Amino acid sequence: MRTPWYRQLLAFLRTREGLGTLLIAVFSAIALGVVPNMLQKLWDSTWFYLGIFLIAVLIVILGWILRRPHGVGVVVPLFPTDLTQTSLVAEMRRASAKNHSSTLFINPRLLRPGGKVLSPADRADLVAGLIDARADEFRSSGAEGSVTLYVLAAARDAFLLGRRLYNDRHASLTVMHLSRQAGEPVLPGVTLTGRLTHPPSARQQTLLGTVLGLPAGTSYAEPVAHPSCPPQHRHRLAFIVRLTAVTSMVDDAICVAQTGKVRRPHDQTHTGYVFDDTHPDLDSSPCGAHVVIEASAALLPETKEVFEAVATYLRHAWAAAKAAWQTEIGSTNVETRVFMTAPLPITLALGWLTAYENISIVNHDIRLLNAPAPTP
Repeated sequence: MRTPWYRQLLAFLRTREGLGTLLIAVFSAIALGVVPNMLQKLWDSTWFYLGIFLIAVLIVILGWILRRPHGVGVVVPLFPTDLTQTSLVAEMRRASAKNHSSTLFINPRLLRPGGKVLSPADRADLVAGLIDARADEFRSSGAEGSVTLYVLAAARDAFLLGRRLYNDRHASLTVMHLSRQAGEPVLPGVTLTGRLTHPPSARQQTLLGTVLGLPAGTSYAEPVAHPSCPPQHRHRLAFIVRLTAVTSMVDDAICVAQTGKVRRPHDQTHTGYVFDDTHPDLDSSPCGAHVVIEASAALLPETKEVFEAVATYLRHAWAAAKAAWQTEIGSTNVETRVFMTAPLPITLALGWLTAYENISIVNHDIRLLNAPAPTP
């Protein structure tokens, strides 16, 4: 059934563009109507009319601000079907529609062309291509504004998407954060710019001292060696990052890094870490050393300033750990494995910042966490 015209009009006037159009139309008429009165009163007191005129002009400018393009939002749900929460996807779509002139929703079905399950790297490549195409289309229409991402994904998918996006060189690319705290549900997380590659500023060092418990000044953790690691695997370095309340992940990650086994040795329950999606119990080679970075609080303050400071620090902390381990083993052939639990914008930013490095992230599947060993 077709919606009546008056309801369509009311719906339009409730939007940002509709309100801007209404303000321009009404107050342009007021401003133009005041001009003849100002001319008539030129030799009398014109301050009253001048005030009305200036107020009307300012409101017309406000209407133009509301009407002008506000960039494009891209909503990307990358969680597996059985883990996707439709309410969170809907929240992201509402936030994008509120903040931007247009929204691209990447339907998960688009990521399974012909029903084929893509590899994580191919999926990230397809998503990045869709984002780039939409951004080019938006810019070619003459509109101005940035590209903003509303991503729902596991750590590995966010990390891989960040690595892939580095090649597209968007002028401004902001990754939003879905907050679990009261208040605004979707907040700016990290803006991917070259500024993230700079060493932490004095202000950022102060923030890092609070959220990561670092001493005064910027300091980086030294690699902790695994004496039992075979010589042929010593070149691997585990970079373990915990920025959420999941404190148990550190012990699990260290165990997997030391042994290469995805099940805990004492009870054979699964750690959730997976080296091969098709064979979740497949073990891998161990690492020669590990580095741990942990948040000092259960939850990081959910501000863009904190997220960007942490992302900047992680990039330099990893580089320092890599350089130290290169010196220790006397070789530049260091391969890094990342074990990470963190707010999505920080994970994606770390992938973006290490796009061309020999670094990979170990997938963590919460569906496998604590699963008992299969019966022989």
